[in-house]
Order: sequence, then C-alpha cells, then structure tokens
Amino acid sequence: MRRFSLDPAMTYWQFLIQWYNAAFLVVGAAGIALAVAGRSPGRRLFVPAAALMVAAVVGLTWNGAIHDLALGSPGPRFLYVLPASLAAGWFVARVVARVRVRYFRPIEAVRFNRPGYEGTEARLVTRNTGPEPGSGRAQWQDAEGALHIVHVHTRADVMGFGLKVRLEAFDPVTKSYLVLPLPRGRKVRRERGQSNPV
Repeated sequence: MRRFSLDPAMTYWQFLIQWYNAAFLVVGAAGIALAVAGRSPGRRLFVPAAALMVAAVVGLTWNGAIHDLALGSPGPRFLYVLPASLAAGWFVARVVARVRVRYFRPIEAVRFNRPGYEGTEARLVTRNTGPEPGSGRAQWQDAEGALHIVHVHTRADVMGFGLKVRLEAFDPVTKSYLVLPLPRGRKVRRERGQSNPV
C-alpha cells in the first residue's frame, strides 16, 4: 500500500480515518443520504445534498494539501477548514442549482398538442417533419415543469431549428398552431406563468 512521503508510518487509509478527515467523510455521507432522500416526490434537497458533498471533497483535499505540502498537522486547522469548506460547498451548490434550474429543469409531465396556448412563446425543435412544407414541432416548459410539445406550421417553406416563435391561431383541422418568428437575440418573455422555453 502506498505511503505518504512526509509520514512513512502512515498509510493513505490511516490518514483518511484521522478525526479531522473522518469528520468530512461523515459530511459526505450525510450529503449522499440527503441526495437519496431528495429523490422522493415533493422533497427538494438538491442544494443541501450537493453542498455537503462538495464540502466533503474540499475539506479532504484541503487536509491532504496541508499534509502533503508539509504545512503542519491538519488537526489544529480543522476549525478553519470546516467552515471554509462548508461555505465553499454552499456556494458551489447554489451556482450548480441555478444552472440546473435554468438549463436542466426536471420534466414533471409531458403534454402533446393541446389547443388554447395562443400567444405563448416556444422554440422550434424540428425542421419540415410534417406532411406539408413549413410544418414541424415546437416545445416549451411551463412553471410547473410540464413539457408542452405542439404541431406548428409557418407561412414559409422552411422551419429554422431552435428558432424562438410565438404561437398564433390554432387550426382544429390540422391540429397545428401557426407560428411567427421572434426577433433574434430577443429574450423570451414569460407568459401564463411559464418559464423560459426549452
């Protein structure tokens, strides 16, 4: 088993179970337990779970650096390392949570081709997949996490994949919305309590 160069009598595993490292192992285990509990419906434990797991990694890395760089024993520095690691974990977890909410929101339900969403803004996700030129599909995700997918058509022959559009009149015969493109670079505004489209 590999030994630390600064302390030949201590193996990696012996170093890991020192009280100042064992504390971070407990913090990491608590984060994993919260992550598992957070998978239950109605529980939102992503931020605390991620914060504890990141804090455990930061704390163990910090203690390892103190030991490997011969900066003394990590024990006396524990009262500084623990709060700093927890603060770093909380900060990283908040940033990751914001990115997750904005770009990787969980889908709570999927709804297909429902009428009544005129004026809603969406994003085109196909090009010319329908039977007629300029037809395809668009989607958006509402504030409750439901993903809406609808058939759409344009007055042009080609649909631009990823283009932001506004749903106009719903044709009950073809069960398709007429869509108008929104200016490029324009932020999609929130309507009907919806979030940014997918």
